[in-house]
Formats: sequence, C-alpha cells, structure tokens
Amino acid sequence: MNKQTIQQSRLFTDGHSVLDATLRDAGYLNDWGFTREDIFDVVRGVALTGVEAIEVGYISDKPDRPPAACCHADLLFGLREKTEGVSNLAVMISLSETDPESLFASRYEVLDLVRIPTTIEQLPQALAVAQAAARYDIAASLNLVNISTLSPEQFIDVAQQVQQSEVVDIFYLADSRGACRPDDVRAMVGIVREHWEGLLGFHAHDNTGFASVNPLMALEAGCQLIDGTVNGLGLGSGNTRLQHAMSLVLQHEPNKPYQFEPLDALHHFDVPMPAEKSYLYYLVGAKNIAQLWVEPLIDRYGDHAAQRLQSIPRKPYTDFEQVIQEIEA
Repeated sequence: MNKQTIQQSRLFTDGHSVLDATLRDAGYLNDWGFTREDIFDVVRGVALTGVEAIEVGYISDKPDRPPAACCHADLLFGLREKTEGVSNLAVMISLSETDPESLFASRYEVLDLVRIPTTIEQLPQALAVAQAAARYDIAASLNLVNISTLSPEQFIDVAQQVQQSEVVDIFYLADSRGACRPDDVRAMVGIVREHWEGLLGFHAHDNTGFASVNPLMALEAGCQLIDGTVNGLGLGSGNTRLQHAMSLVLQHEPNKPYQFEPLDALHHFDVPMPAEKSYLYYLVGAKNIAQLWVEPLIDRYGDHAAQRLQSIPRKPYTDFEQVIQEIEA
C-alpha cells in the first residue's frame, strides 16, 4: 500500500470508518498479557463485524514481551488469514524504539497501517518514523496525544507541519487524558481541518463520560475515522464501545455492512480495573491530568490520592511535578 493506491483501500476512503483498538488500549490494564488464543479470538470476532481496521498491539523486538506487546511477524501472518479482504491490520510503534526500519522490514508484508503516538516535542522524530514506514509501503497514522493540553496555535502549527511533511496518511487527535469536552472536540477538529487536508481521526477515553459524545462531535466537525474497543476496554475508564463507534459511523454511512452480532461472542472478554481506581481516573480526566500519573499518585498519597486531587484546579498540566506542587501548595 502506498500514497498512490491508499485511497483504494477499504480503510482509506473518503467516507467514514471505524478502527478497533481493543488489544492495544486494553493492554495498558494487564501489561498486554493476552494469550495468543485471546488475540485470535478478539481479531476473529472483530473482523466479523466488518470494521475497517484492527489494531493488534505494539510492534517491538524487545525480548520477553507478550505477543500483543511485540506483534512478531508470525503472529501477524496468522491473523492476516482471519482478516484478509475484511479488515486492515494495524499496529502501534513507540518512539522509544531505536530501529523502526528493522521492525517494518520483518512485518511489512502483513501490515496495512502503523500508528505513531507523539507529543508536539516528539513531532520531528514521529515524522521520521512515518517516512520509514512509507519506504516499506505501510500507511502511517500520526496520533497527536494529550490534545486537551494544547492551544489553538499549537494545533495549527502541528497540522501545518504534518501537511507539509507529505509522509502522513492519517492525522489522529487522541484525547489521551479523557479530559476533552464536546465543545473542545468540535473546536479542535475545526482548527485542524482548516490546515490538514488528509484523513482525520479521533480517539476518545471515557474518564468523564464523553466517550460516545466526543466521537459524534468529531465526525460532525470533519473527522472520518473514530476508534472503538470491545466492551469499551482501555486505559483508565476505557474507550468508546465498539458498537457505539459503529453506530455513529452508520449515521453518516448507512449502507456500510457492519454486523453487530459477532460482538455477542466477545461479551465475556474483560480486563478488570480495581474499583478503587475508577474514581481516580474520573478525577484525572476532570482535572486534565495524564492517566499514566495515577499509579505515581497512589504510590505517593495512598488512600488519600483522590482527596488530594479533588482540591486542585483543572489545568493543562504538562509535568507530574506541577500536579504535586499544586496538591502541596
């Protein structure tokens, strides 16, 4: 798949599409400790729904990692047999990987899309990874994270750089903190849409209860792709439920042949989150704090972490120490 043929793919059309992120995002809850049987069950079931893409996990050659945290070529080849002609196979790559070219070289035959999460500061490195993916004819999605911390000017700057790079196929806005409100999403998408001409996606989290509303706002404002997960599983309070994402896209594309019944067989698939953390994940979304800071907050304040967070204002915190200073002020 390359820049010349990308619009002919099932995923990369001018219409609206759904990407399933179950295995990658739910992996934050169990350190991607899914068995091969789990992975095949999820991918097989999700492929039967007809959604356009399925994200299997992270690619890496680091030793002693579970299957969904490395996505070796043999796993992807096996999954391709379950998805051929139905859904595109996607993976995510961390910018901590030092040799992305070798990861692509061993997997390019069975990869349709690589997703590259990035902050503003990491943007040059992310664009370099996208360029490496292009050399292997793998489509690249640049996923801008922590969007609830960014100003309109920053959105404009990133969108212009991505547009000028000519190596990105999809630009995704990721509400990594679950902190965005519907009006925020509409404004963000509107700004980016003015400066980015390509496919635009939105990834939601449900910390403050907007995981179905925010994708709706994103689609109405100009996004073509949204993410969903089986049973809404994902980091923190979870993501948009896959059936909700499918339903939202069907409002724009009523003739899509999505099938909801296969999800019944995945109703049992679960990665439970300890109940004591659920309110903390709501609070970090409400206060615009990174979800990955929940564990350090628990380590520092124990049972009093929620009480400490309740007392601080909502701000676009960019550093964990800013939160600690606010709590202890």
